[in-house]
This record gives sequence, structure tokens and C-alpha cells, in this order.
Amino acid sequence: MPLSATANKEQDRQGDNGTDSIMARIYRYPARLGQALPETWTMKVYAAHTLHTRRKNILTRYVPGLFKLQRGEHNYFGESLNLYEKKGSGIMVKTELAAYGTMPYRSRDEVWLGQYNPSIYADGLFSDRILSPLWPSNRRYYRFAVKGSRLEEGRQIVCINVTPRFSNTQLVRGDFDADAETGRVCRFSFDFVYGLGRLHFEGEMGRSGLASLVPCRMALVSRLSVLGNKIDETFDATALYDFADVGSRRPTTTTDIWHTTTDTVVRQKAFFDAYRPRPLSSEQIAVYERSDTTTGQTDTVSRPIRRFISPGTENMLFDSHVVTFSPTGFVKLPPLLTPRSIGWSRSKGFSLQTRFVFSKQWPQRCSLEFAPRVGYNFKQKQVYWRLPLRMDLYRLRSGSLTLEASGGDHAYSSRQADEIRRQLAGHTEYDSLIHLFDQYQFHYYRDNRLLASLSVSPLPHVTLQTGMRLHHRTLIGWNETAAEGGMKHYLSSIAPRVQIIWTPQRQTSRTSGRHYSLWSGHPMLMADYERGFSIGRASTRYERIETDLRYTLPLRALRAIHLRVGAGLYTRRGPDSFIDYDHFRDEWMPQGWRDELSGQFQLLDSRWYNESDHYARLSTAYESPMLLISRIGKLTRYVQKERLYFNLLHVKALGPYGEFGYGISLPMIDFGAFMSIANGRATKFAVKIALNLGGD
Repeated sequence: MPLSATANKEQDRQGDNGTDSIMARIYRYPARLGQALPETWTMKVYAAHTLHTRRKNILTRYVPGLFKLQRGEHNYFGESLNLYEKKGSGIMVKTELAAYGTMPYRSRDEVWLGQYNPSIYADGLFSDRILSPLWPSNRRYYRFAVKGSRLEEGRQIVCINVTPRFSNTQLVRGDFDADAETGRVCRFSFDFVYGLGRLHFEGEMGRSGLASLVPCRMALVSRLSVLGNKIDETFDATALYDFADVGSRRPTTTTDIWHTTTDTVVRQKAFFDAYRPRPLSSEQIAVYERSDTTTGQTDTVSRPIRRFISPGTENMLFDSHVVTFSPTGFVKLPPLLTPRSIGWSRSKGFSLQTRFVFSKQWPQRCSLEFAPRVGYNFKQKQVYWRLPLRMDLYRLRSGSLTLEASGGDHAYSSRQADEIRRQLAGHTEYDSLIHLFDQYQFHYYRDNRLLASLSVSPLPHVTLQTGMRLHHRTLIGWNETAAEGGMKHYLSSIAPRVQIIWTPQRQTSRTSGRHYSLWSGHPMLMADYERGFSIGRASTRYERIETDLRYTLPLRALRAIHLRVGAGLYTRRGPDSFIDYDHFRDEWMPQGWRDELSGQFQLLDSRWYNESDHYARLSTAYESPMLLISRIGKLTRYVQKERLYFNLLHVKALGPYGEFGYGISLPMIDFGAFMSIANGRATKFAVKIALNLGGD
């Protein structure tokens, strides 16, 4: 029976059933079992998914990760049975066994279950955020209080209330029930913010053994409202785990759904009629009855919304389009009026970027992916493009063939680099160096290049890559004056190259013929060698060596330190060669905001990248969900990550150079402020803004 408020306060202060004592037993419970979740396991999940949407305008198209909403109000319902296989750190493989429903969208269970950590006793409830209150190191972020108790099967079950010590999107509030004697959690109910939505997450735990560390039933309720557009979503799942000592309760059915295995996906409602673990509600049945089972489209529009343009025109202008041409192949086209991302910084101005995707898989375990990217920089008035084609040929050893054509980059030749270096000699002040740079009349070449490489992993921790790089450079603004100065109109090069990647103690997993690389927790070291020859029309001779080390050190409470150390050296250069590094270059078309975590320089003048025949760099970034601004008032709902940047660089004429920065990651916008220091004093201050538009 419930405890009185006075008894609760007395319990909090002393006794074996005080809050501190109970929490200590809860934190020790996984260790008391003498068991831990294995690195590899499988789970089968039945999910019933209810969705209500209301779209008033097209702004939802620009929310990252959000599926396309149809006009008006709609009700959808669907069911699925999926097999999830945990291969190791961060690798989850999903196999769809059965699915049926009225939803015109992709399955939403992979959005949640693909990120969900099945153990509430882990650091995070989800892989990328939400700190679990049942992890001992997270206790400093929460307050706990016993709300009451009851007797259940002869055992005392206490209800403990959880509140965050301060408002933050990584923290939850709610309550959970636990056995007062053993510390085993029986049930939990948490509320938190995830992205732009508010979520309610509750579940029932297994009864004994390893199953008592994971939920056997989960319910996730999500509510999202963006500028009048609303989404209400309920995801009710029952899970059965396959590892030693499974003690969770199985659903009561006449036939055991968990032993169902199929070679092809079952897409019939009758399958779930026979094996459904729980009967449907009247609302769910009504959605099925109102749906067109032939086309899968629902007729549950409640209220139409005024249309300013036709649906077909709107889809063509603002939607991505996926064209499936075989069961294992598709083409994804971008919308006409929506770029993939928009970026702005003081040094580089505005830039737009979009991409296409073509993918095809074959039964022989081969696959092909073509993912071209196109970008435009308004400050340079320049189009940048990349056309990467990757073919996986031998998955057992990660064998692949890559062809990538790209263009748009501008660079000046070694002839000009040597001349400007002679003028820079004797100058140490940063302002004087930049002044000389500004006075010098550069003749830039536009670079188009082709890279062909073959990659294979003879050992789990070693990857070898060999190939050939071709360059064709054209002098911009070619005229007689440039010719009289010894400048060539066209310069070509052909260069074989070798790369070795070493990741200590990296392990692999092989399942159904597929080869997976598992996270090793150690640095990744790369060493590159490239040699340009004078053959035929290829007159550019050079030899370059580069090394690059990258490491991410995960810390407690979803924090991390990103480290990158690199160096490059040209051991020989012909008069018409170019200083063009692979791991130290000015990226006018970056992959995304995570490029900054790998050590991109934000304020470094682009001309310094081609000045020195050697460089050395050190880049670090500290990432945390709770640092400074994320603890301030209402801002806490929107700030997902905060970062501190510290980058150092040495090149020949510039001397010691450093950049320091602070960044914030929001659901749709990333913001950063950076300051550079050269020769011991501050030189520049600027900001960078990146806007990510649209979902997958």
C-alpha cells in the first residue's frame, strides 16, 4: 500500500529502504547477476505503429529526418515483424520479416530501434543522446525520491520519481518501479525532448536473468508541432531477445510468432491476424477498414487544407524522388528548389550543395553506389562537383573499386609558389604576409581530376589501397601576357599512389557472407605515397608523402574528444607541379558539420594551402551535450551538442598558427564562432552557419 509523505521523507533520510540505499542496489543490480549483455545478440520485434498527421504548409519538408507529410489530416496504422542482429559496437543489422499497413512512408521502427540502446542500465537510452538515470555516472544529473510502495507477489516494489537537476535535452523526467530488496527495475516511464519532438517512453522489463536488463515491451509516444504542422505517433513493440538465460515473458499466442523465419518479406494482413501477440484496438481496426488494401493508401483525410499550388507541382519543386527499378536498386533525385545544405562563413561566403544517389545490389554480394554532389559558391562564383562511383566486389575482405571524378578547385603552380615564397622571406608579421599575398598577381588553374583506386583488407586491422590519379589543369584567364611570362595554358599529370590504413585491434564480424568492421576504440593511422611522372602530355613531376592519424575518445555522459594529427612533405617538385595535399586542403564543398570535428581550418586564407612544401597540424575538438549555453533557460530544449575547437598548424612562411572556436548543434542549424592567432596575436574573428534541409 502507498507510503505516506512523512514516511517517504523518513525513508529518504535513513534505513535500508531510503532513496540512497535503494538507488545503490539498483546501480549494483547488473553486477549482482554476475552476467552482462554479450557483444552480439539478436532480437525479434513485433511493432504496432499508429500515426496521425496534420500538415498546414510545406515547412515540414525542411526538418531533417522527418518523412514527407501529405496535405491535410491523416490517420495511419501499420504492423511489422523485424529481426535485429547486434554485431558489435555500433553495428546493428535489420532483417524485415513481415510488414503490413496503410502508411505511404518508410518504416519508422528503424528510426527508433536503430538508435535505441536495449539496456536501460547503459550510459544512454539512445545511441546518440538521452542520459539514462540508471547509469551510476549519470546520477549527478538527477534527483531521486521514493513516491510510494506496494506488495507484488510477496515482494516490496517501490516507485521512484526522477527529475533532472537542470533543464537539458539529454535528461529525462518520470518514474520507475524497482524491487526494494534486489534493485531489479520492473517498469519505467520517462518523458524527454528528442530533436523537435516531445517523447514519452515506457516499458516493462523481463523477469529474471539477462532478460531483466532489457525491456520485453516498449511503448514510445511522440508529439511534434512545427509552425502549425503536427505529428502524433505511437510505437508499441514487443521484443524477444536471443541470448543466454532469456527470462522475458513471451506473448500469449496459439502459434509462436518468434520462431517465424522467412526468405521473403510477408506483406499480408492475414499473417498478423494469425500471429498478432495482442488484439487490435477499435481505432486501429477502423483505420484498416477505411484503407484501400489494394493500393495501401488511406482515405482518412479529416480536413483538406487550402492549396496554393497543385500537389504535383509541389512534389516536383520541393520533394526528393526515389525511383525503384528493381527489388535491390533505386535512384534518389533531389528536389529542384531545395538544396541539401546551405552554408555561410565570413571567409567563404554563401554556398549551396545538393546530391543524387544511385544504388544497386546483386545476389552475388556485390553492390554499386553512385552518389554525385554538386555545389556552388557565390563568393567565388564557382561550381564544384564530385562524381564518386564505388563498387563492392569482395565483401569478405572489404574489397572495393572506386572511381571518382571531381572539379572546380582553384590552385596556383609551384612556379608561382616559389616566387611568392621568395617575396615572403624575411617577413614575420601576419599583416605583412597577407599584404604581400594581396599584392601578388596569382594565375590560378582550374583543376579537373580523376582518381581510380582498388582497396582490400588482407587483415582485419589493415586496409591497402592502390590506384592512379589523373589531373588536367586549365589556366583561368589565359592570354598572351601569361604565355610571355612562361605560364602554360594546360598542365596534366599522371601519378600512381599507395595508401595504408592501420587500425589496431579492429575486429570483424561475418554474417550471411557479409563482412562488418567493428569499432576498435583505437586510433586510425593512414600513410599515403604518390609519385607524378612525366609521360607523354603529362609533364607534372612530383613526389608526396602524407600521414594522418584520427581518433575519437568517447567519455562519460555522451561526451567525446576528437583528435587529428597529420603531416605532409613534397620530397621533389618539378617547375610545373602543384602543391596539392589530400589531408590538408581548403574544402569549398564539405561533407557536413562533422568536417569541423576532423580539424578543418575556418579562417586560414585559402592561399596558404598551396604555399608550403611541408606542413604539420594538430586538431582537437571537445564535444559535450551539456557545456555552457545548453544549461541556460529555454535554450536547453534546442541545443543538442556544444563543441570547443583547438587547431594548430605549421607551414613554411606562416609560422605557428592557431584557431580556437565554439560551436552549437541545433536540430536544423549549426553555428560556430572562431578566432585565429598568428605570431602570438589575434588576427581574425568570424562565424559560420550551416543549415541542413530535408530528411533522408
